[in-house]
Amino acid sequence: MRDNFEKLIAEGDAFRADFLDGYRYRWYRYSPHNAAYARWKRACLALLKEAFGAGSAHYSELLAAEAGLSARAPAAAFSCFLETMKKAAAEFRPVPAAPAYASDLVEEVLARAEALAARGHYTSAVALAGTILDGLLRRLCSARGVLCPEKAPLENVNDRLLEARVYGRPRHREAALRIALRRSAELCYTDKLNARNVSETIAWLRAFAAEYFPASRGGRPSGPALL
Repeated sequence: MRDNFEKLIAEGDAFRADFLDGYRYRWYRYSPHNAAYARWKRACLALLKEAFGAGSAHYSELLAAEAGLSARAPAAAFSCFLETMKKAAAEFRPVPAAPAYASDLVEEVLARAEALAARGHYTSAVALAGTILDGLLRRLCSARGVLCPEKAPLENVNDRLLEARVYGRPRHREAALRIALRRSAELCYTDKLNARNVSETIAWLRAFAAEYFPASRGGRPSGPALL
């Protein structure tokens, strides 16, 4: 993977050299009509997603640059791509495979939360789902080497993961919404709980766990349980 970073950075530097050397069609060079440049950007996005995850800060930065700058400021979009790739390459460290999350116990808890929500017991459903949320975020800190006090509030754990660039601001906001929902359940603010936000939280937890703690193939997962 490190070789892939170096290859893409070298290609990006070649694009920049063309630009700085007064390449006659430099704006075309950075337009979506140039197949080589378009392929390079797709490859950069794919590598960042593989190396850091779809919720990472680096991946989110490039998605934002592609959406907000490519059409109106192509040179700025290119600079963002290249500089982000260089920062990501410097920060990249191979991460040991995360232990599987999908133990029978965890899936059982999520299924029980869904059953409670189906009967309208939203407070109990969120309380159960909240145990998974707590376990996932704290386990992620441990897996990625993020220092966080054992008894730190979950809001602080989420902030530490953002600061360590384990994920970006969009994922941080999503986690914060789920943490807030859990707090509402703990405080019995039942007016803030409904079928939609409870089911969305359970679905989000499954997707989050599948991304950061992919289930092992065959056999039961090893390592300490999330609960």
